[in-house]
Amino acid sequence: MNELCGRLESFIDGELEPVDAENFRHHLTQCHACETRMKELLALELLADDALHAPPEPVIAAPPPSRLPRRKRWLMVVPLALAAGLAAWVLVTRPTSSSEASELWLGQSPGRTLEARLTHPGADRHRPYEVMRSGGGKVPGLSLRELAKLEEAGDHRGIAAAYLLRGDTTQAGAFLDKMPASPDQDSDRAALALERGAPEEALALADKALGARPGHPQALWNRALALKTLGLSLQAAEAFDQAAALKEPGWSEEAARRADELRRREEEQRKGWKGLKEDCDRMVGGDGLLSPRQVDTWPGMSRLCLYDALRAAPSAERVMALRPLALQLDRIDGGTHLEDAVQRVARADFTTRAPLAQAYLRLTRGALKPPDRQLLLTKLRDARQEDILLGALLFTPDAGQDAATYRELALATRDPWFAMLAEERGARGELQHGQPYRARERLTAAVKSLCGPERAFNYRCVDLQRNLALVEFQLHLPIEARAHALAAMERARAGNEWFKELQLIHELGMVARAHADLSLTRAYLEEALSRTPERCQDREPAYTNLALAHYLAFDFAGAREQLDRAARCDQPPSLARAFVMADLAHTEARRDDDAALLMRGLEAKRASPSLAAGEGPLLRHIEGRFVVEQDRERGQALLRQAIAEAAPLVGADVNARKARVYSYTSLIMDAAKHGEHERALALFAEEQGLPVPERCTLGVTVDDERTALVARDAGGHLLGHYASDRRRTLTSVEGLVPARFEDALRGCPRVDVLARPPVLGQAGLLSPDLAWTYRVSSRPVPETPRPERRLVVADVSAPPSLRLPALRPWRSADADGPDVATLRGAAATPTHVLEAMREATEVQIHAHGVIDPSVADGSLLVLSPEEDGTYALTATDLQGQRLAGRPVVVLAACHAAHSARYFHETFGLPLAFVDAGARAVLAATQEIPDAEASEFFEPVLARIRAGVPAAIVLRDARQDWLRRPGGTWVAQVLLFE
Repeated sequence: MNELCGRLESFIDGELEPVDAENFRHHLTQCHACETRMKELLALELLADDALHAPPEPVIAAPPPSRLPRRKRWLMVVPLALAAGLAAWVLVTRPTSSSEASELWLGQSPGRTLEARLTHPGADRHRPYEVMRSGGGKVPGLSLRELAKLEEAGDHRGIAAAYLLRGDTTQAGAFLDKMPASPDQDSDRAALALERGAPEEALALADKALGARPGHPQALWNRALALKTLGLSLQAAEAFDQAAALKEPGWSEEAARRADELRRREEEQRKGWKGLKEDCDRMVGGDGLLSPRQVDTWPGMSRLCLYDALRAAPSAERVMALRPLALQLDRIDGGTHLEDAVQRVARADFTTRAPLAQAYLRLTRGALKPPDRQLLLTKLRDARQEDILLGALLFTPDAGQDAATYRELALATRDPWFAMLAEERGARGELQHGQPYRARERLTAAVKSLCGPERAFNYRCVDLQRNLALVEFQLHLPIEARAHALAAMERARAGNEWFKELQLIHELGMVARAHADLSLTRAYLEEALSRTPERCQDREPAYTNLALAHYLAFDFAGAREQLDRAARCDQPPSLARAFVMADLAHTEARRDDDAALLMRGLEAKRASPSLAAGEGPLLRHIEGRFVVEQDRERGQALLRQAIAEAAPLVGADVNARKARVYSYTSLIMDAAKHGEHERALALFAEEQGLPVPERCTLGVTVDDERTALVARDAGGHLLGHYASDRRRTLTSVEGLVPARFEDALRGCPRVDVLARPPVLGQAGLLSPDLAWTYRVSSRPVPETPRPERRLVVADVSAPPSLRLPALRPWRSADADGPDVATLRGAAATPTHVLEAMREATEVQIHAHGVIDPSVADGSLLVLSPEEDGTYALTATDLQGQRLAGRPVVVLAACHAAHSARYFHETFGLPLAFVDAGARAVLAATQEIPDAEASEFFEPVLARIRAGVPAAIVLRDARQDWLRRPGGTWVAQVLLFE
């Protein structure tokens, strides 16, 4: 009990100030003692109230009730009520009168204050929606008497509705939690999410309700509101149409009005933007000007058009005709950049400039072939027409080409528009040349320094943030990608950039797919499809992403439906669509006519002049993955060919790495499916460059709905398992290995686990009483032992900005030994640690481990900062390093074994250490108690130094600690060798 409990009676009597009363309501939802006591007091008050209002019986003399405080009245009458017997308890649950119910559901108000719909019948009467503003009428308070009756009746839905109608989302949520799972609960939760400003959550909940009960009226309504809040106007209109079709009095009419209004607004925006685009094309061609209203409404697109019109202008007179637009746009964005540009171009020698301007106009119309485009660039350089050159360089497919020239020209203009373009183009070039992290760093800095809240140069800031989101999407950072895409969307809508909004809607659909959020993916991508009715071929990316989203949700029939929609456009399948077609080949959703369509797409892609090196093996894999389900021998040959073609490229090309890994996946699954366990085990070993294990080995891999395992026990006997019944995303590997496998492996002194992404690096794969290790490299340990050189990194000075608690000072009995080197305090920087590790035979790092996707995939180690502030040691930092001492590495840091797991690779610190040369790495996937780290790891290291196999040492230590109170964290410590 705390001090708030003493305020219960004052709360019931209405004696608390409004702020105190609100605080007590929040306390009441969490205090069982107060909740129980309140029920008792309310029951007594109701009994007393009934006794006071009964016909008077002169039993005792007492002052008139109206002259006493409320609480004193019921305290004096309690003896009378108790004397009447316990039968009076039924008064607590007597029916509510119609006037009381009307007040509870705000039924006396002419309008409703909640835009969403609730499922409780008393709260779902239609009235016009009224937006409440400050100074408006007060919402009547809740009657505690009526709440008590609802509580006694177990009507938690009614209580939640009463609170939600009054805007109390905390109390409403607490009572919705008490409801049993049902479509009604999901719909009311959607209404709650809308009130909390969480439309994505509301959409998922409404879809869940509709999935269980199609046509659920309140869920349909709440789904429409969620879509409207997300800015998906056409999808919202369609949902309101479905609500209108239910013909509910009042609700249907309002739904129809809302649908019409949403469509009207979207059509006005689309027509306005398309009209601007047509007028822009005419202006660039020398015919007419944009109107002042158009410039005010679409300043970003208008500025882009003005630049092109200046470049294409054939005379000084035409240039000066553009001056009013330049002045208007300078007022909007600030500065005199456009006015200066007009004056500068007007002074040019048009004898030289006019033919180049005409050629630039043809370039913007797509009428110049690549050789002519290169010739134009040469002429522009020779003629020193830098402003036209700036525009022409943007039509070069390779953004990395002439990157330095473009940047120099852009910055020389001193126009922020071109400074932003220089960063955007530089990032695109880095991305095209396999440097996504540099691209992300560049774009992050540009957004921070060039895009403030004042909305100047909004058009360019939209593209900077949008490109940052796309880079983060490629780097498998969906949370960050979504945040930047939403920020870009906000800017696009503020600038009325209809087309950029359309692009972002599609890209947010892709990000939602990466989040495995099927509801949100469908909402965004169906909206994109609704907004692009003109050309069927423009819709293929949306159809393909929808198909992939359904496939990843194990809805293979839904994926088939989306592929069929794409096929109606009669275009060769894109690389992404071909991938989905190959994936469906091993499901019931495959089609006999898929083969011809797939080959058409693969041949078109192979014939493309823009085919990247790593895409060739990937196309071969797709063909093999598809064919192996119909013709095993030919499919296996194609997959083998893909592996061979990828081999020389895997070090530098992510598509080649994907082709190799995915091809091994298909070969292993094919062998396991047909019971060829020996062949499956050989493939596990071959992929890692190992000889085929003769005993005590487990191979495990998953591929969407399929699982394949093969094991060899201590006697060399083979066990195999294949299943294709998974219907949800693999989030944990606990229970993945059948009990019969573990039983067979118990006779092994230790088990080498050959796990593939995304299983590799996850804790809980095998029971803690088994000695096992993730085997991740074939590099042999040198037979000649090296002199022992131990390195300890401890007492790190973490950057104060991280606000990390100080770790306990590291102490060890042999810390001062001649073979022990320590890096402490400010000396323990990433650079010093990397240098000191190269010759070490044992490495201990006692530091904080942090998961920060903005800094690194997987986890990172927080070390002391360098002079430039760099403090993180990441898996990327270890790439290219050579640990000549082949050390045993202990990462005594929280989350140090946390890895980024993709379908084609697992990326994190343990694997990076092994790749750099470590012979064994011990690390935990979760938090490590600071007080216990040294006590656990130092005896483990001592036994490993003595020659005991690391897997056995870890198993024994883990078993000992699991017997201790609170020692369960050791189950998350993994061994990589």
